[in-house]
Amino acid sequence: MVDTAARTRRAGVGRDLVTELLGIWLLLAVFLDGWAHLHLPGLETFFTPWHAALYSGLVATAAWTANVIWRNREPGQPLARAIPAGYLGTVVGLALFAVAGVLDLAWHEILGIETSLDALVSPTHLLLGFSLFLILGTGIRSARAAGRSDAFEWTPPAVLAVVLMAGLGAFFLIYCSAFVRTPPAVPYIPTSIGSPGRTQAEMPAALGMASYLVTTALIIAAFLYTLSGARRPPHGIATMLVAVVAWLPLAMSGLRPAAAAGAAGATIAAVVADVLLARWALPWLARRPAVTALLAALIWTGQLVGIALAAGIEWPVSMWLGAVVLSAGLAAGLAFVSSWNSGSAQSPTSVR
Repeated sequence: MVDTAARTRRAGVGRDLVTELLGIWLLLAVFLDGWAHLHLPGLETFFTPWHAALYSGLVATAAWTANVIWRNREPGQPLARAIPAGYLGTVVGLALFAVAGVLDLAWHEILGIETSLDALVSPTHLLLGFSLFLILGTGIRSARAAGRSDAFEWTPPAVLAVVLMAGLGAFFLIYCSAFVRTPPAVPYIPTSIGSPGRTQAEMPAALGMASYLVTTALIIAAFLYTLSGARRPPHGIATMLVAVVAWLPLAMSGLRPAAAAGAAGATIAAVVADVLLARWALPWLARRPAVTALLAALIWTGQLVGIALAAGIEWPVSMWLGAVVLSAGLAAGLAFVSSWNSGSAQSPTSVR
């Protein structure tokens, strides 16, 4: 939908920004509803203040989108043709959200309210999530429609769209978030192969290591997308991505000292990374793997320092250092794959 956004009249950066600000409303309402499900176990009805916050945000976004389309129309033009470039996905997302909301109500009335991991993988909730991705991505589609096929301007609404979509991804992946789990703060007891209870003893550490890889992929994929069609990443993008991926899930699940300290350390490291990115004039297409590997290493080193100061590291050095190295390797691999065909589009030395 990003690449095929129609070259019709644009809504304009100002209207795109309002759309994305309404997206903040929707995203915060999602996390607020998640908080209610985690902390109010007796919640057994669809009609709650938390759902009201979410669906009122949908109504506000729908009303604003209708206003944008109406103001974009020309005399004698069918209303469908007045949809600005990039907003067709928004209209589809709003319609899907409404349908998913009705299905979610029926699901809850028939099968009850999900209260844990099942809430994140419920089909109706996943459809709601997909609908929100379409709505939150408006700023990107609009910016891409206004630019050339090989380059476009990262407007504030487009950057905000990437950050909000990463935040929504963090919500649906909260059960394997390295910021929420803080794996190195959990004691690890090595168990010999074949020993009774080995699987149970090593499961927390195994899940913790996997959470580093999943969270790294979420942050780095969003970061790499900001390099698509752009000469360099937007200023502050690493800090914004780490902030939304770390702090929103923590606010939803509970600000435990070790987790908060780790998120603070990672955020400080992201600020350092953004300063370095702003100061370096790198040939981005040639250096993406090195840059993303360094970014991942900085983020998780910062988190580990925060955890160490707040609660201490319980993992052996081979485990926590291995998590950093594996995450950096994954980040480099994602960058390598994402730039596989970039060399044919433009030479590395042409990107400054």
